[in-house]
Amino acid sequence: MTVKTLKNSLDILECFATTESSLGVREISRMTKLHTSVVQRTINTFTEAGYLLQDEATKKYKLGYKMFIFHNALSNTSDPHFTIYELMQSLASEINESVFLTYMDNEYGVTTKIAESNKNIKYAVSLGTKTPLYIGASCKVMFAYLDEERQLELLAYFHEKQSDEEHKKLLANLQEELQTIRQNNWCVTVGEYNEHAFGISVPLFNHKKEIIASLTISGLVYDIDEQREKYMLEQLVKIAHQIQSHISKL
Repeated sequence: MTVKTLKNSLDILECFATTESSLGVREISRMTKLHTSVVQRTINTFTEAGYLLQDEATKKYKLGYKMFIFHNALSNTSDPHFTIYELMQSLASEINESVFLTYMDNEYGVTTKIAESNKNIKYAVSLGTKTPLYIGASCKVMFAYLDEERQLELLAYFHEKQSDEEHKKLLANLQEELQTIRQNNWCVTVGEYNEHAFGISVPLFNHKKEIIASLTISGLVYDIDEQREKYMLEQLVKIAHQIQSHISKL
């Protein structure tokens, strides 16, 4: 198996992390931008191995029993991932807003864990959601800690029709905000990624002190004011400090 084939296979599996519904070959093809024949061959292999199951009626696919092997391993109480999720749940309960963990994945931030609030009306975040790495609190708080060369590469990736000079101007316009994020060690945005939502985020680093993730509180804009923002930020920083000690072990 080549590296490219392996990457395509993993991309196909990741499609099932972004939805609770079954998926058809054409849907997966659209999501991954892979040819349907490639998707079908890969899905056949996963199905034969038990990682995917096919619904006989709809002919669509969903995660199979073999995936529970990994779920059980990650749910072990001694595993840092389990502790991190417990901490996120305690924060979500305390502030009654959704809390999510975002990891850097090349040009994007990817939502990997969510602890939801108990509100009937809330800002919903989906597992596996990918966001450009310079937009919204959860991503911008990571973008701020990248070196300037990497920041320009990312802006060029998302604004490929613009010139190098225009990329530099765009970064220059962001510099004051990025400097403030680094000084404060947190980021707050209101209506930036979604006009109806706010985000309060703090950065998380690996054992080499390199930025790898962020922890974010998110909710609807009408649920936040200056006093509540301050309170939520204080609670977020406390929990993030505990999560950081576990993130460093991964």
